[in-house]
Amino acid sequence: MPGKKLAALDIGTVRIGIALSDDAQKIAMPHCTIHLKNSTDPITEIASLLQSEGITQIVVGWPLELDGTEGKAVRRTKQFIARFKQQYPEFRFKKQDERLTSVAAENALMEMETQGSDRKNHVDSMAASLILQMYLDSLR
Repeated sequence: MPGKKLAALDIGTVRIGIALSDDAQKIAMPHCTIHLKNSTDPITEIASLLQSEGITQIVVGWPLELDGTEGKAVRRTKQFIARFKQQYPEFRFKKQDERLTSVAAENALMEMETQGSDRKNHVDSMAASLILQMYLDSLR
């Protein structure tokens, strides 16, 4: 769908990182992080954000185990997507292997000398941008 922004989610147990692409679907950028304990309805919060951006396609980080098998994190992600689709059927989801993206994001933030809680607040949106960039690169 060239000409439309895409979004990516890095779904964790504490935070959900969100990244957005540019309109040309070439560059992914970290957007924000939702802290699950501070959000009464993260699905509605995410849907509202994406609707305001005109986004209907979401790339979701697929948290496979290092050996490529599906574990507990994939089950949690599947449940999250099912709840999301039930509330907002207009959104379409694409899976993108996310193995080691959080580690890469953490390393990038360390290189940028981001410290402590500030790093934790940005690692998930940075991981989401890495997930989205891998997906965008696979389209070429």
